[in-house]
Amino acid sequence: MKAILIFKTSADATVTRLFQDLGNENIDCLLPGSQIERYRSQYPDINFIDICQEGFYDLPVKITDEISSKTYDQLYVTFSGIKGHNYGNVMELVSKVNYRSAFFYNCNGDKTAIPRPNKIKDMLCRAYIEVINFVYGLKGDQ
Repeated sequence: MKAILIFKTSADATVTRLFQDLGNENIDCLLPGSQIERYRSQYPDINFIDICQEGFYDLPVKITDEISSKTYDQLYVTFSGIKGHNYGNVMELVSKVNYRSAFFYNCNGDKTAIPRPNKIKDMLCRAYIEVINFVYGLKGDQ
């Protein structure tokens, strides 16, 4: 049985569809506290994690510790529409989770793989930016 983490960052219909697609897996789902009781009564076999607020901004440390202490086979970030916008805060949380594969899941049931971070590429890009800033800084001093 796969261990799966879901970020409920979408409308109920999208999450319901995802639960149906996944079937009977070992699922942890992060969702706002105001929805916990309703979801627990509808889906008693899913472990719902209360994020203690309504949005995914600045989650309590206990929540990030809980999800980063496990390794998940799959991770899903749900969208209410076809594409997601302004998910930077959620992606910051995703970067703290240990997972084998991650996906965006939209309202049509489409899965799009989330690419893994490439630390070497990121380091080289930052170094390149620093070199350019240094060179242009020298030219500006003349």
